[in-house]
Amino acid sequence: MESINIKINKQELSVSSGSTILNAALENGIHIPTLCAIKGIDSHASCRMCVVEVKGIGDFKAACATKVREGMEVFTDTLAIRRSRKMTLELLLSRHSVDCHHCMRIGSSRCDDLDPEFCEMCFFCDCVRDGFCELQELAREYKVDVIPFEHEDIDQELDRSIGSIIRNPNKCVKCRRCVDVCNDIQCVENLSIADRGSKIKIAPKIGNNMEESQCIQCGRCADVCPTGAIFMKEHKDEMIYYAHKYGITTAAFISQNVLKKLAQLFKMEVPAVDVELVAAGLRKIGIDYVFADDILNIMSAKSGEEALNKAIEKGKESIIITDSYASQKFVRQKFENQVSNMVTYDSPQQSFSKYVKHTLVKSKKLNIKDVRVISITEGGENVAEANDNSSADFVISARELYRIFIRTGVDLKQIYPSKPDFIENSLDVGSLQEFFNPVEWTMDKEIKETEIMVKGNIVQAAITTNLGQSKRLLEEIDTGSYKYKVIRINA
Repeated sequence: MESINIKINKQELSVSSGSTILNAALENGIHIPTLCAIKGIDSHASCRMCVVEVKGIGDFKAACATKVREGMEVFTDTLAIRRSRKMTLELLLSRHSVDCHHCMRIGSSRCDDLDPEFCEMCFFCDCVRDGFCELQELAREYKVDVIPFEHEDIDQELDRSIGSIIRNPNKCVKCRRCVDVCNDIQCVENLSIADRGSKIKIAPKIGNNMEESQCIQCGRCADVCPTGAIFMKEHKDEMIYYAHKYGITTAAFISQNVLKKLAQLFKMEVPAVDVELVAAGLRKIGIDYVFADDILNIMSAKSGEEALNKAIEKGKESIIITDSYASQKFVRQKFENQVSNMVTYDSPQQSFSKYVKHTLVKSKKLNIKDVRVISITEGGENVAEANDNSSADFVISARELYRIFIRTGVDLKQIYPSKPDFIENSLDVGSLQEFFNPVEWTMDKEIKETEIMVKGNIVQAAITTNLGQSKRLLEEIDTGSYKYKVIRINA
């Protein structure tokens, strides 16, 4: 793409001609705050936090929706801009159910007085996103101590109708991230914008609540929500309770996907936070058995390989294979005619549940009624799978585990590593291990193509990293224009 020359805060830059001011700034390490924009989705300029001044133009422009042009000069942090952003935050907070910064609300502290690390240990602030909220972070950045506007009385009912996802409309800032991800990336088309003006709200397209809606519980709306308006059900209190309860045996597995997030939360280098460090922390709070996910991934892949071989033997022309709970619901809901082509296998979480409830219980002579299975992993669909299929008693995210560690005095910077428990496994790494390895969710459109050896034959295969990609491949099967024998779909 052609490059053009612009200036941001008097810094001369060469940027792509199709970029927005926001993208050009971010690519060059220049901070512009935003609540609505996320990489990979066209912005709606909903929040007005990213306003900037453009030389020669009288009013402020939204950086997320304004394209750069040759010779443009932009200012991102003038006094007028800071005042505008602060007022935007004050207006948002005047319509927001504020369950954080308790000591500020009672008038005993100001923004500059707050110690974020100490705040993590406080039990008064009861928002699920306290300490990780983008709105809260911006309020701190712009020193919003007192809201000069009358606070609107907000008391809408929380939607707890499905067991894994909770919606709290009192904390919604109408950024539209959840709607865009649900409709444009995941193609579930469950969430939508309702009403207009000050009455605008986010709601399911169909039904009065999430249970009556088309939600498949992938949890991606919760991943992108900047506040506590949509979140996955948490179990940190239950986990602490059962870790200390006499007569209860707890077994947990640590997924690799939580390590990077934990490193960020503890402000440590990513390589420094490994499974052994987390295992030591879990044992310190009372978890009896702690396992890594490496053997579980092998067990899951072996389950997938067996399922795929059986499908090939049955002579299926196209095979849709998945261990993703949300993907299975997506196929059943959107492509009912493809259900007969869908092959499922055990996820790592299901593999762990079977290991604990059969092998571990038998070898340690435990009463299965007194055993609690804990899955420490990212990804909302794991919460849904556990809730609906009982593959785990509790699913704990990196954020929840961080809070548990902070509140129980576990400091990963100080603790001595401890090796996880060993899973006896007679399974060799299969030839399709790479094909069935865990997949990280992305918002990309590009599908991963590969070739795999199945029953002595090389076949064309594809792996998706979101449901939008999965939908394209399923539509190709519908029309008969598919080129892959096997597609592995993920949510």
